[in-house]
Amino acid sequence: MTKTRRRRRIRPGAVPWIIILCVIILWIGISFARVEYRNYKLRVKIESLQRELAAVEMRNQQLEEEIKNWQSPDYVERVAREELGLVKPGETVYILAQPLENAVEHDVERRSGTFVPLD
Repeated sequence: MTKTRRRRRIRPGAVPWIIILCVIILWIGISFARVEYRNYKLRVKIESLQRELAAVEMRNQQLEEEIKNWQSPDYVERVAREELGLVKPGETVYILAQPLENAVEHDVERRSGTFVPLD
């Protein structure tokens, strides 16, 4: 016994419903894609803000350590001596001069009138 396969035909009244169903499925798919894209953008923004927060927290910690250092008299004295050149009463400061490169040639050219500024 051989069975014959019958092709099912779409009823003429069902075509508009199939089109409406396809449009609804397409609309749901586009809506889902838009929501997923928005979620992706938000995740990227959250990661960026978390990196920025970590950097700010690290900078805050550095500033707190610097405040702690500035409360130490030894640190204040060292900065005053090294950066401001201050000395205690009765101390004598000796500053060693560093030789300049090409200083002699530059001085000779300047005095002879053929001065060429060094860049």
